[in-house]
Amino acid sequence: MDRSASQIIKDKLLALMVLRVVLALVFLGVGSWFQLKDYYFATPLYYPIHFMVITIGILTIVYGLLHKRCRRVVQFAYIQITIDLLLITVAIFITGGTESYFSILYFISVIGTSMILGRRGGFYAAFVSSVLFAVMMNMDLYRLLPQQFKVFSYNAAGVADWSFVMTTIATHAIGLFTVAYLTGRYVEKANQMERRLEEREVDLGRLETLNKTVVENIPAGIMTIDKEGRITSFNRAATSITGYELREVYLQSVYELFPSLLTARPWPVSDVTRPEKIVKTKDGRDICLGFTVSFGAEGEATNIIIFQDLTELKSMEEQLRRDDRLKALGELSASIAHEVRNPLASISGSIQMLSKDMDFDGDKKQLMGIVLKETERLNRLITDFLLFARPASASEKAFIDIADVISETVKVFSNSPQAKGIEIEVRLDHGLFVEADAHQLSQVFWNLFINAAIAMDGKGGLSISAGAEGRGASGACEPSVKDKGESVRIEVADTGVGIAGGDLGRIFDPFFSTRDGGTGMGLALVHRMIEEHGGVIDVSSSPGRGTRFTVTMPRVNLDASQRETGT
Repeated sequence: MDRSASQIIKDKLLALMVLRVVLALVFLGVGSWFQLKDYYFATPLYYPIHFMVITIGILTIVYGLLHKRCRRVVQFAYIQITIDLLLITVAIFITGGTESYFSILYFISVIGTSMILGRRGGFYAAFVSSVLFAVMMNMDLYRLLPQQFKVFSYNAAGVADWSFVMTTIATHAIGLFTVAYLTGRYVEKANQMERRLEEREVDLGRLETLNKTVVENIPAGIMTIDKEGRITSFNRAATSITGYELREVYLQSVYELFPSLLTARPWPVSDVTRPEKIVKTKDGRDICLGFTVSFGAEGEATNIIIFQDLTELKSMEEQLRRDDRLKALGELSASIAHEVRNPLASISGSIQMLSKDMDFDGDKKQLMGIVLKETERLNRLITDFLLFARPASASEKAFIDIADVISETVKVFSNSPQAKGIEIEVRLDHGLFVEADAHQLSQVFWNLFINAAIAMDGKGGLSISAGAEGRGASGACEPSVKDKGESVRIEVADTGVGIAGGDLGRIFDPFFSTRDGGTGMGLALVHRMIEEHGGVIDVSSSPGRGTRFTVTMPRVNLDASQRETGT
């Protein structure tokens, strides 16, 4: 027998012990009542009742001591049932024998045995009860038992009829076996139903566990809210996206925590379209959430909100759109530049020859100077176009230490007029090798330094740093960096006027400039060159506080011989 079934029988036997004590007390109370009232059918001798109660008390104590130690629970139950039936037979005898009304105790015992041991135990109790009852009735009929121990005697003649005794025995036997059969059948049905309920509970528990596991591991954020708009559940993905733990948002109003998410009723419940809203995370970042709201059950899940962080996706979409624009513009720029550069060279040469052959004075000479100056500016613009359209070839790339390129560019910049009044702070880690065109990288950093100087207007601080960044740095490496792994991270930060939020998404577009006289090609060239080198450039800015450009490029690990040769 398994442990659970054995424990169930033990629990039922414990209940039987309690019932036995209660019946003994009732038996004692009934005897005491008759003794006090001094009924005609009751004798003044009540010692048999007291003996019965004491015996039951002693047996209960013994059963209690053996209850936890007993391993053969079924056999222990049969022993208790047998002793109980003997005690019931004695009780029937002392309460009148053939005239006793306490034979009902047999039926109670049979019912209890069936509930504890099933149909087989019930038939056993019915059989033993029938035998003991028949023996006791016949022995009492023929006065083979000591009559002085009878407490009650209802028949004044004192002799029962033989046919009455036989009829009583037969009806009791039929009744006992009938009760055993019906009770056993009921118990079996009840046990089957209980097992089915337990199996269903187990299945429901498994389904609940599975459902919880699925909800917790689904990559989309899921939160439920009640009819008052309070958050009642928050899965793991929701925590990862927003930064809030369940304990921080539980029963908090979704309108207060994420005020821009559900701005008005009715909420956007749809299976086709997915609204997108900008919300703030726990650390204050703005992220773009795509979400749907569906109706749930009443109570804690009145509405179910499923959402995803689309910030990176939106950034990638914008990057792709920008790349498409830049590619088309680059091809157009290369075509136009080649077509314009030759005539422009002819114009510039002709103007220079005219200025040498002819003697211009006053306004005419000034006009000739303006023509030459603008011609040179156009030529520089065309050169930028060609640089923008033509990526660095493999033959122009080499393994270079990024710190050396930055140091040289900083030295040139610090001696330029644009750096006047600017405090420059440089923190560079050496030995950070990248495969790149040194001239183009120098131009990248020069453009960033010049832009920073213009934004600070001759006063402020410029911070330049370069260091290694592994996979785990800052959460994860940029997904756009080629050859993901260890990379080089360069930051150029200024304390200038900053960039307006509406302009951040356009600063790398060609011809877009926030200052008068700018060509709008500087940052476009920077973006194109970094991209051609397998890196990414990002910008963050706070108007009035400054701007930070972050360049990330794949790092190359070189041995000593490669460092010496640069290949």
